[in-house]
Amino acid sequence: MRIRAGRLVVGALGLIFGGAGWAGAAGPFQANAEPLQVNADPVPVNPHATPEARALLKYIASISGQGILTGQHNYPNVGSRYTDLAYDLTGKYPGLFGEDFGFSAGDDKDSVLSRPAMVEEVERQWRNGAVIALTWHEVRPTEDEPVTFHDSVQGKLTDYEWKELLTPGSPLNRRWCAQVDVVAGYLRRLQDAHVPVLFRAYHEMNGNWFWWGGRPGKDGSAAMYRMIYDRFVNVHHLDNLVWVWNVNAPSGNAGSIADYYPGAAYADVVSMDIYGAFQQDYYDSMLTVAAGKPIALAEVGGLPSVEVLEKQPRWAYFMTWSEFIQEANPLELANAVFHAPRAINRDDARLTGAMAAIRKGTEERASGKVDADPVTAGATSEAKALLGQLVGAGGSAVLSGEFGRADTASAVMEATGRRPAIFATDLGANGAEHQEAVQAALEAHKRQQVVSLSWRPLRPEDAAPNDTAGLTEYEWDELVTAGTGLNLRWAAQVDEAAKALKELQKTGVAVLWNPYPEGNGKRYWWAGRKGVNGSAELYRMLFARLTEKDEIKNLIWVWQAAGPGFGASNAGPSEVGAFSDYFPGYLYTDALELSVRGGPGRSRMDGLLAQFALGKPIGVEFTGSVPGPEAVAGQARWNWFVVDAQGAAADAGRDAGLKALFSDARVSSLAAQ
Repeated sequence: MRIRAGRLVVGALGLIFGGAGWAGAAGPFQANAEPLQVNADPVPVNPHATPEARALLKYIASISGQGILTGQHNYPNVGSRYTDLAYDLTGKYPGLFGEDFGFSAGDDKDSVLSRPAMVEEVERQWRNGAVIALTWHEVRPTEDEPVTFHDSVQGKLTDYEWKELLTPGSPLNRRWCAQVDVVAGYLRRLQDAHVPVLFRAYHEMNGNWFWWGGRPGKDGSAAMYRMIYDRFVNVHHLDNLVWVWNVNAPSGNAGSIADYYPGAAYADVVSMDIYGAFQQDYYDSMLTVAAGKPIALAEVGGLPSVEVLEKQPRWAYFMTWSEFIQEANPLELANAVFHAPRAINRDDARLTGAMAAIRKGTEERASGKVDADPVTAGATSEAKALLGQLVGAGGSAVLSGEFGRADTASAVMEATGRRPAIFATDLGANGAEHQEAVQAALEAHKRQQVVSLSWRPLRPEDAAPNDTAGLTEYEWDELVTAGTGLNLRWAAQVDEAAKALKELQKTGVAVLWNPYPEGNGKRYWWAGRKGVNGSAELYRMLFARLTEKDEIKNLIWVWQAAGPGFGASNAGPSEVGAFSDYFPGYLYTDALELSVRGGPGRSRMDGLLAQFALGKPIGVEFTGSVPGPEAVAGQARWNWFVVDAQGAAADAGRDAGLKALFSDARVSSLAAQ
């Protein structure tokens, strides 16, 4: 464990300065215990573990006692810098690639903004043959990301807050759920890519330096570990995780591991972090608590010497923490360890064959086998087909769309003789408008067009139309709190909209559903609120009510962001927030869309959104004017686009623009009927 600013190792200071052995060890964990044999065919603690996760766990168990997998951590915003440094120092790439989900802001090395790029790097490292190990310095649930390390990650919770956190349904528990759901979305992306992950939850929990640590007993830190296991496994069905339980080497700041073990039913691998001497009693005690499970050195500063590894052969892997590979290790030691007979590096035959077999599913996906599985549990076959259609577009083709109204003719048809592949309209603010939109959608469906519905509802406390004025802080808090008056008004508003959506579901119409658009802008009352209880939470609330209570299963959920220069009355970029501050999470979105005024501008906005989307289909909505053909030809990653041709000025310039746009070979449209 590190304090970033001074790069000072704490928690094991006594060891670094020659302190004695295990302080406070008690119970069944005794030094010099008889080593237990590692189970050669381990059963994952998650009974639904993916084939890749099962194979990875079996591999980790198989090398215990035979060799040790070398590993290297990298900060989330530095790519593979320290893995590459390990290669520069030793001529060997480590066999394990370690990463973190981060917590901080901006360009900091631990920035949460780097998560999409970090996940892409993890996938690249997996394809290159590395085992993946992930951890998370989680923000204290009383705050919103981003945070500073000292004030939040190393902050404290009161006993009252801790009890509330562990109480299902409490306000603090709901905040925690929203936080972990964001990270769950990234892990789902890796699961979809068939990447198994050694996931180390609430690491160093016996230490007193993280908000989750230093609480012994069944309702202490171990309960947090069990709680995130339950949410990831039983709620989000993240079955690609190999669960790694972790403690720090004991010291005055780190308690007995006997008081922190969550139970054998929650740990696939038992691990310790050591920033100091690799004492034999640490090793022996870990073998005892593991009781046949693999053991590992999840973090080290100085590397274990060749002599240590000979005396402690059951460590299955080690991971050096970032800059420590150079700053805490003489070059001679690093080379001796990485070139030792026991060391298993990325190019070692003892790793390459096993990883090639496990990566088979990943390679199939990379070669074009793409799953189109909506985020809605029990999605209709029509919704699955629509998502597949979106995924299949892009690259060589892009689906065309037009924002229309039931009582007006298609401007695209009149100008080009082609019918857009997508008919987009707004669901409206009341029952009459809902029915008008439904009838327009049904007519579009008969024309074989994809139906896209946006929803810009009124403020739930207003009797008169108003979809732009914001809510007070008090009103917002009441809105997102279940059972309050304003929350009940919102629920009734949603249920009324659900009736219209249900009509489309009954007739087999799938909908590209775009509720609460431009969540990162300032145009609408629901937009521009950061944090887990902000705009993203309202979107998640809508998802839960429509899919669970109202049983709407025909929607492909689209999250729309405002592009730069389109926040409030076409304001400047400062009016538009970063995607990550308002995004509800990958578990709640099937696709992402950018709202842009006019043409695409100079920046590659398709690349900007595609990197954030992490493989989900992306679209763009052009408003204000008809874009030129470069909107498609120059930005090839869009899966679909929508133009508001009816809203643009009806003149020769508009029609010429539509003809140029729809004549592009990549634009997919329908023949006139």
